[in-house]
Amino acid sequence: MMNRKHSIVLIILGIFLITFIVMGCGSDKIMEPVQSTKNFPTDGLTLLERAYEDIDSDGDKESVEVYTSAQIAPDGQMGWDTGERWVLLVRNGEEAFPLFDDSVQYGELQFWIASINKDQIVGPKSTDLQRKIYAAVTTDIGFKLLKYHWDEQNLCYKREVILNPTDQWSMRHSNKYNIPDPARIESNGRL
Repeated sequence: MMNRKHSIVLIILGIFLITFIVMGCGSDKIMEPVQSTKNFPTDGLTLLERAYEDIDSDGDKESVEVYTSAQIAPDGQMGWDTGERWVLLVRNGEEAFPLFDDSVQYGELQFWIASINKDQIVGPKSTDLQRKIYAAVTTDIGFKLLKYHWDEQNLCYKREVILNPTDQWSMRHSNKYNIPDPARIESNGRL
């Protein structure tokens, strides 16, 4: 009789464990770490935008930069091709964190820096705010929204795919970087 009860309990635990493994628990969001590299090479890339913000709340501003492999033509227009390399980079002194480094087919990458009042403090100081970087990657067939935040414990950024709808067929989007404006590359305030 005792063996039968043990068997039933083990079967129930086995079913629970299999369900737990297959279905998962909690959030289905996957957080990927983005580690730093020393002196990330940007030779041959065109800087499109740079913003300064204290992303890791250490009191010093980091540089958030967007690059593309497209070059500025002699007439001042961007020489877009069908698939450009796009880089979203955070520089902190000698360290560089390549948040995004990939080819984008007929599209672009844009970013936003959000200051989140996680403790809901009235009139928070800069150190009370948590910064998150949101990036939208648009292509001719899809749209993806990414979120990055500083992981103070592991000293790296964490990347999360917030939105990447399945079965995307085509996408229309505006092109922010259609005509480069050197006066708009640097941003110390609002983007």
